[in-house]
Amino acid sequence: MKRKSVLKLFIADCAPLFFMSFLTQVVFFGLLFYLKGIWLEEIFYFSFLVFVILLILFIIRFYKRGRVYEKLLLKSDSLSDYLIQKPRSSFEESFNLMVDNLIMNNNLREIEQKQDKKLQKVMIYRFVHQIKTPLSVLRLTSENLHDTVHYQKIRRNISTIEYDLNQMLDIYRLDDFKNDFVSEKVFLKELCRDTINGLKDYFIASQIYPKLDIDDTIYVYSDSKWLKLVIHQLLTNAIKYSHKGQTVTIRAKREEDKVLLSIMDDGTGIERADLKNIFDLFYVGKNGRNTADSSGIGLYIVKRVVEHLGHDVEVDSKVDEGTTITVRF
Repeated sequence: MKRKSVLKLFIADCAPLFFMSFLTQVVFFGLLFYLKGIWLEEIFYFSFLVFVILLILFIIRFYKRGRVYEKLLLKSDSLSDYLIQKPRSSFEESFNLMVDNLIMNNNLREIEQKQDKKLQKVMIYRFVHQIKTPLSVLRLTSENLHDTVHYQKIRRNISTIEYDLNQMLDIYRLDDFKNDFVSEKVFLKELCRDTINGLKDYFIASQIYPKLDIDDTIYVYSDSKWLKLVIHQLLTNAIKYSHKGQTVTIRAKREEDKVLLSIMDDGTGIERADLKNIFDLFYVGKNGRNTADSSGIGLYIVKRVVEHLGHDVEVDSKVDEGTTITVRF
């Protein structure tokens, strides 16, 4: 089938040349017949001879160029796949030279892009860490305002800025995932407890109560650092969209050969129209638009990390009833 496609492409390309050759011979022999009175038998003889010579020429041409047409029909993301091994003609050598130049230019462009991205990453890291220093000073200073009405507002806004800065760092860290991944035996209860402790101030300030419902023996094989990032993000979202006095439940269970880790809240829920887009970068649904500190980054990071880890993430939500996000190992 592929050979037929190559032959069709070659014929379509050579058809104008063949037609012009045929037309030239018709005109030439027609003039000879008209001017010199050459017999039809002679015309047929020379026409057949020219046809045979043309046919041999096209066979040789196909032998020398056929593989180029084959490469033109190739669909590959790698430019090196378009190189022709052991070129048969100067035409194929020229084709290889063109592909070599494309590969070289592509490599140079990739190097430049990596350098630009590296510089961008360094600048972002530097910016974030420079901002974190005055934030730490502001946090310590705010301790002196503990008994004032503005204390909680100041602390909440400082925490929001720190959270957004950490999200910015997390997005850039995704590029380094493959070089920073270690598969290990992870006990979910211990990991979730550590994550909850890390968010203790946020739970207290929001007056939301965590509930950990995981058996001590349940474990998965994953990367504890990246998995903790996922759980941290899911808990942060659950707190953000819950109401004061409600509970966020972290539950894990075995289901046949799978382990399911669920983060459940009884908060505002997610609109049905938003469910299919919540993992898109910078997508902010109806609830997010009503929340000033919603960035549309967190769940994108969750989806990317979970996919890199080889797990699945599922969402089940109803408006005003709550949301359950499950990581399936």
